[in-house]
Amino acid sequence: MTEQEQEQKPYITIDDVNVYVEDLPEEGQQIFGRLQRLNQKKAAQTLDLEETQGAINYFSTRIVEVINADKSGVKVEESETKEVPSDTEAQDS
Repeated sequence: MTEQEQEQKPYITIDDVNVYVEDLPEEGQQIFGRLQRLNQKKAAQTLDLEETQGAINYFSTRIVEVINADKSGVKVEESETKEVPSDTEAQDS
């Protein structure tokens, strides 16, 4: 086996020794697979947390901008809403 082929094979380092997955007993291979899936899940969760923190930072900054604009007398744009009469107002008509 060439050195390049050995580098591409999955392995785990145990006590400073690289052990190729194919050399592990069946249970060890299953555990290795589970560890890989858990590490992938952790990476995805880390990315999700970074995205969530980015959104929190954006909205935290945005609310400060809205409050500061309101204090300075600048009108913050609001969506136009049509007032709907209540049930009692509709019955009076």
